Amino acid sequence: MFKKRNILVIGDIMLDKYSHGNMNRISPEAPVPIVDINKVTFKPGGASNVAKNLSALGMNVTLLGITGDDPELKELIKILRHTDIKFDPVKDITIRTTLKQRIIANDQHLIRLDHEDKNKSCMHKELFKKIIKYMKNVDIIILSDYDKGAVKPISQEVIEFANQKGVKVIIDPKGTDYSTYKGAYLVKPNEFEFSTIIGKPKNKNDMVKKGKQLMRELELESLLLTLGKNGMVLFSKDSVLTFPTSQKDVYDVTGAGDTVISVIAASLASNKSLKKSCELANVAAGLSIQHLGTVSISKSDISNAIKKS
Repeated sequence: MFKKRNILVIGDIMLDKYSHGNMNRISPEAPVPIVDINKVTFKPGGASNVAKNLSALGMNVTLLGITGDDPELKELIKILRHTDIKFDPVKDITIRTTLKQRIIANDQHLIRLDHEDKNKSCMHKELFKKIIKYMKNVDIIILSDYDKGAVKPISQEVIEFANQKGVKVIIDPKGTDYSTYKGAYLVKPNEFEFSTIIGKPKNKNDMVKKGKQLMRELELESLLLTLGKNGMVLFSKDSVLTFPTSQKDVYDVTGAGDTVISVIAASLASNKSLKKSCELANVAAGLSIQHLGTVSISKSDISNAIKKS
């Protein structure tokens, strides 16, 4: 399905912590539930989850970003050691590695606690130097922007340099400023992100109009709008294509966007068309949302889902 290609992931690197337990009573100190934690697991988050997804698809992956130099980074290194990912972060001792801690009781997600230093690092020059170093022999680049501060200050430089080298840049966006994505091959907002940037569409025709407008403003080759259980819409210069999802039962959307961008990158790098890449990504996203938390979808998972459909 996919050829083994070299993919560079640049983005906001995070660690996801899941604390599972039982909830049987309310605290006498305040009207809040008491959760008796019995299992703690760690998973790669943000750009590192994208890298893990690509590794599961058989890609050679290099992961770059800015982290702290702390126990969270050590835990992430330990997790990624079991993959084929080359992880070479810029370590900034003035910030914390982003940690998202989820408390789950009786299989229900109760609360998420975030530890982060958004937009506080000033080490983007060091990151860009590493990007130039690793860009040799890269088949495609993903900018995994979670709006924590690692991506936007250098995204325009990365896109311009990659375009000069003939390397496609595809972007998973966040935030309220997309101007730094100008000239990218593909940008993939979800429904909320799309509405934030260009206004909530009144109807389907208005959505198409706004999608084409955003493409023109950013000088994109393509725009992929993900709509959760309603599938995806692909805007290109000569067409607008809709991909309805077959999966209607949504258990957890965490990481579904990472799944989509990973499959598209692996597929495009394997010389498949953008339309075919989106079809495969749509299948993978449908599988992803059936699981709690982030999950890596393999080539065999996608193949089996296609056979069953």
